[in-house]
Amino acid sequence: MGPGKIIYADSGDGIGFAIFLFIGGLAMFYQGLQKMRRDRLIANMPTSKVRSMAMGLVELYGHIKAHEETMIAPFSGKECVYCRLSVGEWRGTGKRRHLKIHRQREKGVLFNLEDDTGKVLIDARGADLTNLKRDISIELHESGAMTDRLQTYCEKHNIEWKSAIGNRAMEFQETFIEPGEDLYVMGTAQPSPNSGRSKKHIGHEKIMIGYAKGQRMFYISDKSEKEILHRSAYKSGFMVFGGIGLSALGLFMILVQFK
Repeated sequence: MGPGKIIYADSGDGIGFAIFLFIGGLAMFYQGLQKMRRDRLIANMPTSKVRSMAMGLVELYGHIKAHEETMIAPFSGKECVYCRLSVGEWRGTGKRRHLKIHRQREKGVLFNLEDDTGKVLIDARGADLTNLKRDISIELHESGAMTDRLQTYCEKHNIEWKSAIGNRAMEFQETFIEPGEDLYVMGTAQPSPNSGRSKKHIGHEKIMIGYAKGQRMFYISDKSEKEILHRSAYKSGFMVFGGIGLSALGLFMILVQFK
């Protein structure tokens, strides 16, 4: 081969895995920092009472009451005021196994968040629900039983869940918000779109909390502020330091490949 020495990566998997570790570590590190910033904002923002809240970013904790109507979550059949769902199919095998999403939707109706001073309208669409645990997760395998609700939903939206030998490997996810529960909300208080058309919206009820373009945060949880910060502290720290560790390992492996 001559005096020069040429080094090849072993089958290409080594360098690919190293790059995956490096990029994945950076992504984990960034997400951890984002969670820390969110936690700092939650910790520093005083919880407002509905009657005394101002326009702009507010933090509230109260009880969910239906406003004018409710809806039914498609998979669970629960009465709710908001529902976010996804239908996916697991494809491939081993390391190449991946989830192909067939359908993702969110739907909600306006609802009231009440405390001992009053109530305010909430539109949960577009909120960060990563710490909301009122949800269901159903995995359908080859020999699994398909519920009538899931089957009806798939047929209505032309989602194929059967294969030649049985069921496809499907995954159904549903997150919902029910009336009668306590809820933590951090979002932007803004004029209600109905405030000028309905006599029902008077005083503080002319305000609605919902998604606003460019806002700093719209976050909803079924945990109290104390629970949110306690649970998140460990996870955020793990993601930051774990991301640093994975990126460092990936970078080391990349450098080794070219020595």
